[in-house]
Parts: sequence; C-alpha cells; structure tokens
Amino acid sequence: MGRVNDDKWLDEALNRAIHSDDTRPDFEKWKADHPEAVEKLTSRTPQAQRPPRIRRIIMNATLIKLAAAAVIAIAAIVGITQLIPGNPQDGTVAQQMLNGPMTHKFADGSTVQLAQGASIRTFAQAGKRGFEHLTGQIDVTVAKGKGEFIVTSPYGQVKALGTQFTMNVMDEVAANTKERVQLLAVKVTEGSVEVRNAKGTTTLTANQDIIVAANAAPYDFNSDESLPKELRARIQSMIDALKAKDGAAYFANYNLPYLYKLAKGQVAYDPNLFGGTAEDAQNFQKGLGDKVSSPEELGQMVASSLNSQGGEIYITSITMSKAGDHASAKCVSKNGNRTVVMGPQWHYFDGHWWQIDD
Repeated sequence: MGRVNDDKWLDEALNRAIHSDDTRPDFEKWKADHPEAVEKLTSRTPQAQRPPRIRRIIMNATLIKLAAAAVIAIAAIVGITQLIPGNPQDGTVAQQMLNGPMTHKFADGSTVQLAQGASIRTFAQAGKRGFEHLTGQIDVTVAKGKGEFIVTSPYGQVKALGTQFTMNVMDEVAANTKERVQLLAVKVTEGSVEVRNAKGTTTLTANQDIIVAANAAPYDFNSDESLPKELRARIQSMIDALKAKDGAAYFANYNLPYLYKLAKGQVAYDPNLFGGTAEDAQNFQKGLGDKVSSPEELGQMVASSLNSQGGEIYITSITMSKAGDHASAKCVSKNGNRTVVMGPQWHYFDGHWWQIDD
C-alpha cells in the first residue's frame, strides 16, 4: 500500500513558487548570494549512500519542504529589500537595498518614495541620517529639527535640514545620439538643500532646481548671472513648452518674421540665424514658401510639427560665444524609459534673443 502524501498541497505550492516568473529570478539570486544558507538547508548524506526508501522519506519530509518554502519566501522578500549585516561592536547597522516602486520610512520619521526603477541603500553607520541614492527618481521628505540629512549619489551629495525635494539619478544611453547620459537632477519643494560634489557647491531653496552632470559642477541656468536675463527667460520658455507639448508656445521663441522672409527667399541663409544647414534652408523654402502668406500663418503651421515627448527637461550646460551674441546648450529630455539629447541654440538679433535650433 503506497504512502499517503498528506502534504500534497505543499508540493504543489513549492512547485508553483519555484517555477514562477515572479519569484524564480529572486530565488536564484538569493541562492547565488547565500551559498552557506543553501548548503545548510540542503546538506545531507550523499544519495548514493542511502537506501531508496530513506531517500524517498527525506525528500517527502514536510520539514525539508517548509525549509525550502522559507528560502523562497526570503528570496522573494530580498528581491525588494536586501539586507547587509551590520556589527554593533564597531557602530555599524544592517544596510538595506531598497528598490521601487515603494515608500520607505526611516526611524527619524523621514520618508523616501521610490519610483519604478529607482533604488537606494541605507547607511551602515549607526545614527547617520540619510542614504545612498543609486539610480532612478525619488521624492524625499526630511523630518525637521533632527540634524542634517545627507543623500549621496554617484554625481554629488544633497544635504538637507527639514525639507522636501526630488532627486533623479540617470545613467542611460540617449535614444537618438547613442551617447551616455549621466546626471543628477535635484528639485526642492520646501525648505533648502545644499548640493555638493568635487567641482562645486550650490544651495537651493523652494521651487529651485539644479543639474549635476558627471564630472561637472552643479548647474542651474536660471542662477547663471553670466547669461543675459532675456536669454534665461527664453530657455525656461522652451522647457515649459516642451513639457506641455505646446507647439505654439514653443515656436513663439523663434523669430517668425525672419523665418517667413527666409521661406519666401527674401533674406539670405545665415547659419547664425537659422540653425540648420544651407540645404536645410533650401528645403525649408521649398516646403513652406508657397504655403504661407504671413508670419502668423507660418507660426500656426510649424506649431503642429512640434515633436516633444514631454516628461522632464534638463539643461546640463550653456556655452556662450566670445562675442556674447550666441548661446548653445546641452539638453536632456527624459520620459519613461526614453532619453533624448538635444542641442538648442539661441542668437541675439533684431533686438532680442531668439531660439534658432532645437
């Protein structure tokens, strides 16, 4: 008479868990990272030395299955929070690796909200407020009145005293140029923060933001006094229009009367006034010259051509010409998993700063 398998439900549950697409990657990673624990749970006399009946009893033992179930459960949890042991004797505490999407609350009452794809690691030093920001976008709310709170990242650190701010660490490849994009973006909602790296230090207050590119000082074009005020306003207008996907607002930054004359062949091509090549200017004339009868009509037509993915827009640098009448920027557009690098330019002519290229 065959043995009755009273724990058939456990067999089935284990089989589903082990082969689940959700838990198997984490289970395999846990096994690779913790060989000692796996050895303790699975160690036994070599099968060749056991009679078949003993092997069958051991393999069917509920205790072993429950241990395996515990391993799977731990592995699933570790997929979200990975623990790195501490040592109380030297003042260290267990570190946690946290992956979004999730919200984590610290012992001091501060919280961090991790977006999908974001990850952080808590500090190992006991009593040290803050954490390491590894990648992705996070929103941080710091408990007030409890000392400095420091968030480190690959490109700089943020020190806060009772504040709310957003951080985004990027290390990606641009979809259009295939270049590597590495930066930290910080935006303050409330209070103030200090952003620091080896290249420089900047203090931000509410509603201010800053970009820290790899191997570069923290940069905020709105605080760059070397840029003309009107130019800074043009740059901000471009950013706002791209975020809103507003073609009319975007092309309002262009000198439409000049572009109309260029389309009609009434002015010669000038690379400082039209961002494209001479061939681009000829195509512009062929494509629009016979279709528009006024600058306003041209504006309406090109407004519908805006190709913006929305999302976040980061200006990592602005370069001015020696004459001070031309500016070029490096601009990063980020929406979801897609990153695009652009090189907008502006030129001062006809008494104003105008955007000439996107």
